[in-house]
Amino acid sequence: MLQEMVRSSARTPTVRARAAARRARRRLRAATDNGLLALGVHQSEPQLIADAARYWADEDDPLWRDQSHWRGGQMIDDAQFRRIGDDHLALFDQLAASVGGRADLGRVLDWGCGGGANAVAFAPRASEYVGVDVSPTSLAECRRQLSAVDGTPFVEVPVSVADPEAALPRIPGAVDLFLCLYVLELVPTPEYGLRLLRIAQQSLRPGGLAFVQFKYATGTLGTRAKRRDYRRHCSNMTTYRLEDFWTVAGEAGLAPIVMTLVPENGLDRRYAYLLLERRGSLPASG
Repeated sequence: MLQEMVRSSARTPTVRARAAARRARRRLRAATDNGLLALGVHQSEPQLIADAARYWADEDDPLWRDQSHWRGGQMIDDAQFRRIGDDHLALFDQLAASVGGRADLGRVLDWGCGGGANAVAFAPRASEYVGVDVSPTSLAECRRQLSAVDGTPFVEVPVSVADPEAALPRIPGAVDLFLCLYVLELVPTPEYGLRLLRIAQQSLRPGGLAFVQFKYATGTLGTRAKRRDYRRHCSNMTTYRLEDFWTVAGEAGLAPIVMTLVPENGLDRRYAYLLLERRGSLPASG
């Protein structure tokens, strides 16, 4: 026992030194990122889109399944998988109460459905569930998860990162609810995220609802959109100021109804959830 205590004591400074070194490296990376942001150093949008496409095609990446919200990843166990969908459905119901509620969800489009964490919660209240994703593997996993819990018809719509608008003609008719959850922080740029809002407007029937989530910026350098090194920053790639997102959503033809903030949950921080309604057609451009 005494020998074990001596060995343990001898290891402690080394362990502490390694932990301190890891913290120092994280601080250095954060300082470097903030410095580059302050200098306006960033990559072009086409380059970031290409980097994102390569990332989502790399299914061997150890974090790929967690980023795609598959059941049983390194960070998303069965309980967390269920919690994602259940929490989002409860939050949707809370916000939808402001427009009389939506017990029957009708036709639902889930943009970026991943491994089905939201689908298994929302689909039982839908007449049809349309899953859109850049990964055919995730679409197949979403179908598998849905088939285990519900018989709602499921439509798979694969789409490329480079051309999200190509999904529109593959969506079978207007939808009643457009979901975009844990996606907008992953898109290559803020401008790309606005393309998804316009897709939402075009896919919804008049009076249909969109329930979207994004990461909000607070004004500090560290919470700004990164605009560089997609693979490294993936889950924090794109952020918006709250007032900016509210405004551009309206300009995209989606009228904001209500917004709520989740400063922190079991996965990350600075989440904003917004309920929007499609009213009329897109405003004329120019």
